[in-house]
Amino acid sequence: MLYLLHEPKDKESVEEKILPLLKNIEHELVSYPIDKEFDIERDSSLLLYLSDSVLREIIPTAAKNKWAVSILPHPENKFTSTGLGVSENIEEVISEYSECENPYKVDLLFCNDVPVFSTANIGDIFLLSERHGKKNIFQEVINIIRNIRRVSSLSHHSYQLSTDGEKIIHTSALGIIVVEHASSSLISRRLLEKSSISDGAFQVFVLAPQNLLVLLWFFLRSLAPNKKTLTRLPSFIGKIKTSNLQIVDDQTMDYTIDGENKQAKELNFEVHKQAVILKQKSIFSEKAEKENGRKSLKIEGLPKGETRKELIRRSLPILPRASTEQFQDLFKVLRENSMVSTPFMTMMILSTLIATFGLFANSSPVIIGAMILAPVIAPIVSFSMGMVRYDISMLKESFITITAGTLISLVFAAVVSLLIPLKVLTPEIEARLSPTLLDMGIAVSSGIAAAYAHSNEGIAKSLAGVAIAVALVPPLAVSGIGIGWWDWEVFSGAILLYATNLAGIILFGGLTFLLLGFAPFKRAKMGLVYTLIIVVLVAVPLSLSFNRIMQEANITRALEGTTIENVVLRDVQIRFGTPMVVSLRLVGPENMSSQKIQAVKKEIENRIELPVRLEVVSAMEF
Repeated sequence: MLYLLHEPKDKESVEEKILPLLKNIEHELVSYPIDKEFDIERDSSLLLYLSDSVLREIIPTAAKNKWAVSILPHPENKFTSTGLGVSENIEEVISEYSECENPYKVDLLFCNDVPVFSTANIGDIFLLSERHGKKNIFQEVINIIRNIRRVSSLSHHSYQLSTDGEKIIHTSALGIIVVEHASSSLISRRLLEKSSISDGAFQVFVLAPQNLLVLLWFFLRSLAPNKKTLTRLPSFIGKIKTSNLQIVDDQTMDYTIDGENKQAKELNFEVHKQAVILKQKSIFSEKAEKENGRKSLKIEGLPKGETRKELIRRSLPILPRASTEQFQDLFKVLRENSMVSTPFMTMMILSTLIATFGLFANSSPVIIGAMILAPVIAPIVSFSMGMVRYDISMLKESFITITAGTLISLVFAAVVSLLIPLKVLTPEIEARLSPTLLDMGIAVSSGIAAAYAHSNEGIAKSLAGVAIAVALVPPLAVSGIGIGWWDWEVFSGAILLYATNLAGIILFGGLTFLLLGFAPFKRAKMGLVYTLIIVVLVAVPLSLSFNRIMQEANITRALEGTTIENVVLRDVQIRFGTPMVVSLRLVGPENMSSQKIQAVKKEIENRIELPVRLEVVSAMEF
């Protein structure tokens, strides 16, 4: 027998929309709540045109009495149809009921004995909770803007999670999302494949971001049109698959079940396997045979210990903030690196000697080897941390170590230049005499890389690459050669490059530590201001040098390959001085007279609007 259940207020809609479709099906119209004297036979079928709140009452009763149910779309049914994966078209539902010879048996998830059809949300996860109706990305962004004040006050709560009577973790989280399958939750849709509603298990997502930046980034990724699930679980999300779960908090928890607000200190989730007889199609029941209910835990990235306590005590920061354990481990390493030691001085001497010989030999591989050996990057990174932490002791130790390493390098490079009877500007030496803003860019990037590599133990092996990129020892060696030759231009150009690298690494290494949460901005601002002043002072000569290179490139581009007086200009090179020297090769069909070369010189001066001294190699073209 088929019973069509409805609320009294919906009787008119039922008579207008549903009864005409049931004219060939034997049925009985029943008003809910059901009269106590009314008896529904066992193994009957119920066609339910009810709201979510009423469905939460009737479906467990139907499961207990083995009544088969078919859920009709209803204006106040926002979660049940979506959660069970059934059609939201009245005609389609009735057609499926008529054609269904073998009803589906599906699981039913309960939270504190209340059925959960779609999603249970615990804590502050309004950004990633279930959607009420169909929203597009613009509506979701508007929702964020409206709730921006709530975002700024988000904080972690303490949760103890247990399954099968055993505690699995005591952690902190912004909130927890519980779903039986990939339903209407933003999280589950992005992190779950279409899953079964009959596998005897449910999914739990523990959201524990340690800053707002990663949370908002994940939210925006979740809104992207791409329908594919994310192949990799974000590090701040824990995932549990189980058939039962207990969540306990010392304080009362705010939570929702399918949008209905509730409170409790303890939540018990449990799946009643194949409890509901569903006489219609469900998109989730199709995978029942492929799914299994085995328990799985992915909770390695969830906060524990001191990190958990710190996250509970304060609001969620916008940028990352290092935990006590992270800070203690890094600070210990940087404290050791800041001190002068025999191994440090020995490696500075050896790397300087190798670099100096490599410069004279014009050997790039030898110079790269010296860069890798050089240990000077370590106290510079320690100085960056001392600056943002305003740690006078670390600043002092790092400064002494950097100064000692610099002086010993200059001395040994100068001694080598005095012992070697060569005073030749090799290309490797000359390459370090004209630093520009490009070198500042390299120093900035290297400073960021060095600080990040130190803060992340897993990529510390990249420090050798940072040492090669920033190349601190070669310019020091060239400066020492300049001292040995008593050549101001060689010394000043190379020492400016060294100062550029030093200032860039210190400032942007410090900024990186600040952004990674190893120091509060209030403490770091004075050190950052002083370092910024130094960087600006260094940038002045670098910008002049950069402008000179730009001018050289423009002149070379204007002259290279042009034809003057039936002569082609090749291999144009510029050397700045008073006047500027232009060195080139003139290629023509015949020998060139001095008058013709003078005419070429005059035309070059007219084109670049500067007086020049011309150095010419002539060549005949046959």
